Amino acid sequence: MKLVERKLIWGLFFFALFLLFTSSDEPIVIKSLEPFFRQFDSGNTIIFNICIGYIVSLLFYLLVVFAPEKRRENELKQKLGLPVSFVLEAFCRDKGLSGIFHWSKHVIHCRPISEHLAEIDKYLAISNYKSLGDLKTLVVLQSADEILPTFEQLVPVAFQVSHQHAMIWLSLTNSIRQLSRFYKEKYKDTDTDYGELDLNLKEFVEYVKQFYNQKS
Repeated sequence: MKLVERKLIWGLFFFALFLLFTSSDEPIVIKSLEPFFRQFDSGNTIIFNICIGYIVSLLFYLLVVFAPEKRRENELKQKLGLPVSFVLEAFCRDKGLSGIFHWSKHVIHCRPISEHLAEIDKYLAISNYKSLGDLKTLVVLQSADEILPTFEQLVPVAFQVSHQHAMIWLSLTNSIRQLSRFYKEKYKDTDTDYGELDLNLKEFVEYVKQFYNQKS
């Protein structure tokens, strides 16, 4: 839902609430507010019923549609976060997150994505060959190669979150694909272009940040 639509919906809600009290036959509890809630000369019943209908419909939408959709969206994003965490955990070896055989780790044992998002700027700072070093870079590339099929298979799940999230997920998947290709074709070459590697590492982390900052 766009910001303009949200403002319109809530603006109409408060306006309907005002008209509800104005058109009601019930006495105002706070006597000092009576001048602001005087009934109209005619049409009070119609206005009251319309306002009640709008308010009830909005509350029904929030409870039955909006809240469950938000809960489901958050659950999907958390599940999509597991393969993302798998790659991010290959970036560092502190807290026992990864080692030389990190690529063989089961995805379900990764930390929740929320823990990594709290340190996302840290990952951005080290997403280059110079900071990672040869061993960590190798672990990241091996992990990307291992997890690529999972990213590809999860594209339909990303579409269930929103179209915007799916577009970013496709970019994430492409970054993983490039890192996998780099591992298979270029990493062992003597003329390796580390600038291209750094670009893909940084783009991956940036896409992760965009994905979880994106509003539906």
